[in-house]
Amino acid sequence: DDPQDASKLMSRELAGIAFDEPAPAVGSAGIDEMIFDIGLSRLRQPGMNWYSAKLAENNPDEAHWTYRRFVQPGTDGFVVWQPSSPENVANLPPEYYAELRRIWQHRPDLVRRFVEGEFGFQQIGRPVTPQWNDKMHLTVGLNPVPRVPLHILWDFGHNPTAIITQKTPMGSWLVLDCLVGDEIGVEELVQDALKPLLVDRYGFGKGKRPHELKHIGDPAGKEREQTSIHRSAVRYLQKELGGSWRAGPVKPVERIDPLQSVLTRLVGGKGLIQVDRHRAAAVWHALRGGWHYHISRNGLVSGVPVKNVHSHPGDAMGYGAAVLFPMGRLIGAHKDLTSKVQTASFFGRKQNSGPLGFERPGVTMPKHGQKA
Repeated sequence: DDPQDASKLMSRELAGIAFDEPAPAVGSAGIDEMIFDIGLSRLRQPGMNWYSAKLAENNPDEAHWTYRRFVQPGTDGFVVWQPSSPENVANLPPEYYAELRRIWQHRPDLVRRFVEGEFGFQQIGRPVTPQWNDKMHLTVGLNPVPRVPLHILWDFGHNPTAIITQKTPMGSWLVLDCLVGDEIGVEELVQDALKPLLVDRYGFGKGKRPHELKHIGDPAGKEREQTSIHRSAVRYLQKELGGSWRAGPVKPVERIDPLQSVLTRLVGGKGLIQVDRHRAAAVWHALRGGWHYHISRNGLVSGVPVKNVHSHPGDAMGYGAAVLFPMGRLIGAHKDLTSKVQTASFFGRKQNSGPLGFERPGVTMPKHGQKA
């Protein structure tokens, strides 16, 4: 259960390898994905006609690496097998699963995984957005609305996050795509993932700008780098993408309150916010509880959300909600934060690899949870 255990597998020649409980009952740690990958590379014992790698676990969280590798989107050559009935009933006490359901009645997340045998999210701490509801806010197959502006929501740092959203004429807020980097910079995220996405899915490129771009995000993005006062994350966006920029509020409560509020609103019987389950999975995982407050052993709840992989999409959504759906004291708070930027250079700036900077093969952005 430690990534350093990978060293124990090196130089071995294995005929088979088995993993028990890679996704544990608590959290999403268990056996590190690197251990699995190195184990596969050791399946090379001479004289074998076939090799086997097997894992046994309760159904994991959708955010866990085993869900990504075996279920959605899955991997060619791997097969997931699930029993059709509860495990080992003949050797368990009577009403065993019924008793578990009673004990965990206050934890539907545990009931879903360990009693009902479903994939599910295991909640840790107190969710920042308890208003989230899968049935109301989650959907599949969202498509961009033609000629409607794209609001790209940003959180910076070494896990830069870009969320592409639209406010529809009917009043819905569509969360179409989410890109989350891991130990990379804004430049890598833009060049390797966002620009290709804007070309392939949204029709940009070669002088075409089918949507107006409006950026909203972390006010820290305007801070100048130590290497040069002429460089900052926002200036890079201005140079490469064009569009307008608005900074979200600094204080967490001033972006969390608007997001919680908008999650309670309905449009046509559905949540005002609609998140694409597959293309914006990182937003889904964050808002359903991955973005959370820590609860100490004595029951005290932290006043600031935990910084983890889910906090970046959560913060970006908060910046967007504060600007697009202001409430109370937030109204008018950003009057001097809008800056018009250059738009001519977005698709006309030449790169060493191609006339428009979109023709070279880019590095495919990892899906949520993968290493870049």
